[in-house]
Amino acid sequence: MRFLPAVASLLALLLAVSTVAASAASLGRPSWTVGDFWTYRTNTTLTPGLNLTGTATSTMAGTQATAVGGATVNALQVVLSGSGTASGTVSTTSGNVSVQGSWIVTGEERFEPTNLHVIYSLLDLAVNGTYLNLVPFSIRVQNTTTFRIETDGWQYPLPVGGQGSLAVDYDFVQDVYGIGGTTFHQNGTGQWTLGFSLGGSTSVVTPAGTFTAYPAVETWPDGSSEQSWFAPQVGNDVRTETFDAGGNLTSETVLLDYRYQILETPTFLGLTLIGWIAVVATVAVAVVAVLVFRRYRGKKAQSHPGGESPPEITSGPRGP
Repeated sequence: MRFLPAVASLLALLLAVSTVAASAASLGRPSWTVGDFWTYRTNTTLTPGLNLTGTATSTMAGTQATAVGGATVNALQVVLSGSGTASGTVSTTSGNVSVQGSWIVTGEERFEPTNLHVIYSLLDLAVNGTYLNLVPFSIRVQNTTTFRIETDGWQYPLPVGGQGSLAVDYDFVQDVYGIGGTTFHQNGTGQWTLGFSLGGSTSVVTPAGTFTAYPAVETWPDGSSEQSWFAPQVGNDVRTETFDAGGNLTSETVLLDYRYQILETPTFLGLTLIGWIAVVATVAVAVVAVLVFRRYRGKKAQSHPGGESPPEITSGPRGP
C-alpha cells in the first residue's frame, strides 16, 4: 500500500500552494474567483441624524472590458447588493423630525487586475420611508465615476509598515432625486491623490470568525479617511471604519459571511482530498482482509487434497 503516503504528500503540497502569499514583510495580492463573496453588516450615516443599518454583499462576477482614458482594461467586476432600515432624527426648517423607512443599494466596482485599484464605480441608493410618522418621502442617489491612474505608488506586494500614494484623474456623473420631486444633477472632473499605510498583523473578531488581519489606512484630499483590516485568509477586509474630515465616524462594516475559493479544500466528484484518502484507506483495508481470507482458505484446502474427509478415529477394534 505504498500509494497511501504518496496521496498524503500530494495533499500537503496542494494545501501549501493554495495559500495567499503573506509574510511579516509584505502582503500578496488576493486571488479572487468568480463566485467569491463577502457579506457585511453595515451602519452608515447618510445625513446628520439619519442612519442606514443592514447588510451588503460584494460578489466577484467575472471580468469586464472597461475603457479608461483611451485604453481598455480587462477589469475584475465585483457587484454590490444590500438592504436595510433607515431611522433617526433630522433637522429641517420646521425643526427636528423623526424619520423611519428602508433602503436598497445596487452597484458595481471594477478593479484593474494588477494592483486592484478601482477604475470604475456605479452606485444606486434608494431610501423610502416617512417622517413625522406620517408624511412619505423618497430619496435616490445615482453615481457613476471612472478613474484613470496617473501614478501608482501602492503596488503588490504591499509592504507591512510601509506607506504609499496613488494619483488618479476622475470623471463623475451624479443625480439626486429628493423629497417633493426635486432633482439635483452634477458632473465634473478632477484629480485626487490618495495616501496609504499598512500596519502589522493583529487579531480581529467578527461574526464570521476571528482572523489575523492587517490594518490599512486610506486618506483622501478632503481630510476624510478609511481604516480597514485586511485578512489574507478571507481575501478581503473583515472590518472597515470611515471618518469625515473632523474625525467623526460616518460608517462601519463588519464581516458576517464569505466565500474565498482559492483557500477552500479542493474536491473531486464531491469529495475533498482528505475524503478520498479515507475512501482509499477503507478500500485498502477491505482488499487486505479479502486477500488474507482467501489465503487462509487456500491453505486449508491444501491440507485435505481432493476434498476427502479425514479418516474416522474410533476408540476400539473393529469387528469382522
